[in-house]
Amino acid sequence: MSFDGIFLSKLKKELDVLKTGRISKINDIADNNFIFTIRANKENYKLYLGFNAQTSRIHLTNKDYINNPNPKNFTLFLRKNIEGYFINDIYQYETDRILIFELIGYNEMKDRSSKLLICEVMGKFSNLILTDNNYLILDSLHHDGVGEFNRIIIPNAKYQFPKTTKLNPYKTNDFDFNIINSPKDILNNFLGVSYSFANMVFMEENIEQNFYKILNNSYLPSIYQDINNKTDFYFFSYNPLKTYNSLSSLLDDNFYNVEKENQIKKETADLAKFIKKQINKYEQKLIKLAEEKRIALDSDIYKLYGELLLSAPNLKLKDKKILIYNYYDNKDIIINLDERYNILENSQKYYKKYQKLKKSLTYINEQIEICKNEINYFNLLNDQLKIANLNDVLEMVDELKKYKYLPNNITKNNNKKKPKYLTYEIADTLIYVGKNNIQNDYITNKLSKPNYLWFHVKDGSGSHVVIAKEDNYTENEIRIAAMLAAYYSYASNSSSVAVDYTKIKFIKKIPGQKGCFVTYSRQNTIYIDPDKDYISDLKVIK
Repeated sequence: MSFDGIFLSKLKKELDVLKTGRISKINDIADNNFIFTIRANKENYKLYLGFNAQTSRIHLTNKDYINNPNPKNFTLFLRKNIEGYFINDIYQYETDRILIFELIGYNEMKDRSSKLLICEVMGKFSNLILTDNNYLILDSLHHDGVGEFNRIIIPNAKYQFPKTTKLNPYKTNDFDFNIINSPKDILNNFLGVSYSFANMVFMEENIEQNFYKILNNSYLPSIYQDINNKTDFYFFSYNPLKTYNSLSSLLDDNFYNVEKENQIKKETADLAKFIKKQINKYEQKLIKLAEEKRIALDSDIYKLYGELLLSAPNLKLKDKKILIYNYYDNKDIIINLDERYNILENSQKYYKKYQKLKKSLTYINEQIEICKNEINYFNLLNDQLKIANLNDVLEMVDELKKYKYLPNNITKNNNKKKPKYLTYEIADTLIYVGKNNIQNDYITNKLSKPNYLWFHVKDGSGSHVVIAKEDNYTENEIRIAAMLAAYYSYASNSSSVAVDYTKIKFIKKIPGQKGCFVTYSRQNTIYIDPDKDYISDLKVIK
């Protein structure tokens, strides 16, 4: 991992800007990651603390992350114990991947208090630990009995730094470099170095001189290709592919999209599994309803049985059945009977069964229609999921909570955020694109005016697209809007996609139906080829 102890020692200098700053807000985001908002030097800084096994790191960030609406218990613990505290000092333990924030504030009794926030950025062994000023553990992100480094990480235990025999590279001026024959020897002898550092030391002939040069000189952080031609990052490289002005901006750029993609994959996988389960549930229900309908449609036979039994009230039961003449088709018919009842009572039972099945037919037809609507709804969500980003997925989850498909444990928020639909700008004209039901409903039914031009792929699922002007639509605007409607639809990989367009005033939402299903009239149809490269070059307004 390129985020080693040497990297952290240089990053610490960037974090010194937080000294004397006040922790004003603590939020947790995806996995085991946190954002601390710190007010220092009349500015607000966002400190990213990441303890995910694959992407553990610490740095300042300018990116926007989605806060967890249901904070972890540990997050609530941190808020209670250190929100409002000031950062008195920041220091690193030797050159290990451990950074300590020394905090000063006032406890619930209004007494001056000192606490230590210990950040262990160690890949799969990463942890965030809060102790008092005597290193007595108050709580931690992960509890461990006797785990890695033979330490106990539980409340009320004494915190211990990991033990090691390796040397601090900044305190080894008298080290004998004659025993260093390979990059692995550097890893075995020095604390906090990675293969990134060790391999670069061996890229010049004088190993000792190069070791201290890389260690002590200032460099521009960079993305580079390692000896295996894989892209990596470090505070220094001989052949940088891209350089940055700070280590924080390097980490922000390197990890933000990766984590977003990972979170999208996770959220999408969970949602896709749920949607697939719902589709399967309603498809199975539809099969059962079809069978019930078949039986209900055959109910006339029970009316016939009842009528024929009434025509022969003096016949006697024999072997739970009776052979009786059917005067409708001039043939004998066998009717099963219940021995507990006489002929008249059996006739009444068949009439009741006939009436019950006849009444059930209306209910069954209603359920079949509901079932089909549910299948259409979840198929629509499934198509929308294929083009969704993280925010789109979270909005889809909110929609499912609204319709009570998913439990909603969140307190109702009256200040609802505006849906994050896409907005393209074409020669001063705005084009809106919704990528899920919430966004589609918003741009079509709330944002648009009656004469705005509305687009949708013909006879299939897709985005609602709107040209935000009431007249003088140009051919170019119509073609681009149609291309967007085709691209953000089930037919995105097809050619010559049929797209209908009409004015907003000719669109009607289907009453009682979930999602963004609408009917429309007075439409025109255009055939368009979705062009991904062309769309990627269009100007998007956030």
